[in-house]
Amino acid sequence: MTRDGAICLADSAMRCPPAVARRAGFSLVELLVVVAGIGLLMALIAGMLAALRASAQAATCASNLRQLAAANLAYAADHGRFVTAAADIGNPNTMRWHGERVGAAFDGSRGPLAPYLGGTAGSAWVRRCPAFTPEADGFEASCGGYGYNLHGVGSELCVPGGAGTAQGMRAVAIARPAHTVMFADAAYVYGRGRKARLIEYSFVEPPWFTSGGASTPTIHFRHRKKANVAWCDGHVTAEPVARTGGPVSPHILGWFGPDDNSLFDPF
Repeated sequence: MTRDGAICLADSAMRCPPAVARRAGFSLVELLVVVAGIGLLMALIAGMLAALRASAQAATCASNLRQLAAANLAYAADHGRFVTAAADIGNPNTMRWHGERVGAAFDGSRGPLAPYLGGTAGSAWVRRCPAFTPEADGFEASCGGYGYNLHGVGSELCVPGGAGTAQGMRAVAIARPAHTVMFADAAYVYGRGRKARLIEYSFVEPPWFTSGGASTPTIHFRHRKKANVAWCDGHVTAEPVARTGGPVSPHILGWFGPDDNSLFDPF
């Protein structure tokens, strides 16, 4: 007798069917649904990891710029002026804020700010944005993707009347420290067309040359179309791109703020 009360003949020619049929496994449709769900989950996780990585890189970059600004403020306290951006630009063209040229390359450990950044090893880590990998060797290598305001902090060349020198500005001469750029994410497009490559560049250019005419943008908006900026009072912000220019547009090089030099001038 079966469990439901039915009589089952117990001869060799008959077998009692099971009371409940058992499934052998998943169907093809069910397996496809599971695989699709796993793929979607992995895509979501990959997107989250990429976003977290980008956020971490932006935070590290902001910390680096904060340390660069602090080092320059300490340098100014000791020397009466901010570090000179390019003490001998032109000839022999060997000195920069970020290092001294040795042969064909700059040695960052010999830079004027290196002692304020923890020496050779510490300075190398600070002068390297983790979100920037140069696409080719550049003539400004060792600045690590950061540019300095040569126009109004690293020199006095913007002083009205042409009385300025190549020396760094005096800190007391910066009229609005919280609104004057000191350092920012920077890069330069070397070459044209398909041969164009992003390289390191140690200056952030204002929108307009002091002699007149539009300059070439070098501020690099590498953090989701934002650039980290260190100001002359030491604070750091992330500024969105306001406009780009010419052939550099695909590389997200441009400017933030108003279309004038007010954020770069010391007065």
